[in-house]
Amino acid sequence: MMKNIITIILIALWTSVAFGQNIARVENVKIQSKSLNQEREILIYTPIDYDWRVNEYFNVIYVFDSHSREFFDYTSSIISFLTDNTNSFIVVGITSPYNEGLDYSRNNDLLPVLEAKNSIDKYGKYSGNANNFFAYVSTEVVPYIDSHYRTLNNKIAIGHSLSASFVLDIFIKNHTLFNDYIAISPNLAYDNDKLANKLVNFDYSKIEKPTYLYLSNANEGIKYWQEWKPAREKVYSFFNKSIKNDNLKVKIDKFPENNHWNTFPVSLNKALDFYFENIHDLQEKELSKKEYDTTIKVKVLNKDDTIYITGNQENLGDWNPEKIELERISDLEREIKLKLKSPAQFKLTKGNWESEAEVIGTYGNITIKPEEKSEFEFEIENYFDN
Repeated sequence: MMKNIITIILIALWTSVAFGQNIARVENVKIQSKSLNQEREILIYTPIDYDWRVNEYFNVIYVFDSHSREFFDYTSSIISFLTDNTNSFIVVGITSPYNEGLDYSRNNDLLPVLEAKNSIDKYGKYSGNANNFFAYVSTEVVPYIDSHYRTLNNKIAIGHSLSASFVLDIFIKNHTLFNDYIAISPNLAYDNDKLANKLVNFDYSKIEKPTYLYLSNANEGIKYWQEWKPAREKVYSFFNKSIKNDNLKVKIDKFPENNHWNTFPVSLNKALDFYFENIHDLQEKELSKKEYDTTIKVKVLNKDDTIYITGNQENLGDWNPEKIELERISDLEREIKLKLKSPAQFKLTKGNWESEAEVIGTYGNITIKPEEKSEFEFEIENYFDN
């Protein structure tokens, strides 16, 4: 059904050379945040040939604490290796730097208003703005990415330490903002186990779509972080015994040989390995309930070409390459009118996978969002059997 992995790589390499496309790049974008009342910077990684791959859309990974650039760079670097170069993601780095002029720190973003005296004493004045930071992420950053880039529906949130705690708090506040939540070495114990108690008491019956929740811990230390362990064990025990919602997949990993800092790479590798093996394909099957009237036009190479369409839903033949034939409009034009759910992913063939078409502007599946417009045009540049 899908291209052979080696074929994908060879085609990608050939096209990059032939068309001289851009390398994968990172942009720094500044947002004047109304929620935070300050200017903030985000990092945006787009995969190789993003500008040329105009007929492809991409899922998005959001990496918190990306003012420590290694979190962002490591995440954007490993995807191709974990997937044998068959998956590409947009990666967004959300930063929380210390602002000397405002006397404002990362902890202000990540911690809510604290109530327990021991937590107030420990974190001092640098806390209490988590609700505004959540508003910034949910109403400013995510909409900015969706409006400026070709994004699919699935979003992954990744955090480490207090940003992992914040990622879990997002899950509690609005579990549909992201589809997947990766929390590496989170602090579950601050403010008398506030976050741990929220997780234990959350109504998990509200989760109606496939959702992935990953937690890990390292050897977090004995003296300084000894209060973390009871809260962590409370949450782990709850997830191991009490979750009865098949839509939620929870994975927990322990890395006693790693410390709090260097557990990030090994945890993220494990988290994403599990995601690609068990979650990704399941979530990719999630489509809109509504169907949209859609017209697909294709420019072919030869007047005798008979073209079929096949894709990710019943009205696209459920990946049967010889089921749905396009209508001949002229010598070099083919067309079909369909009712499609979104996002629609498909390929064009001459009736079998050996004759799959290479379409300008894509290496993989052609992707469209029929809720955005009703008519789409594509051009075939070759067939695999040529």
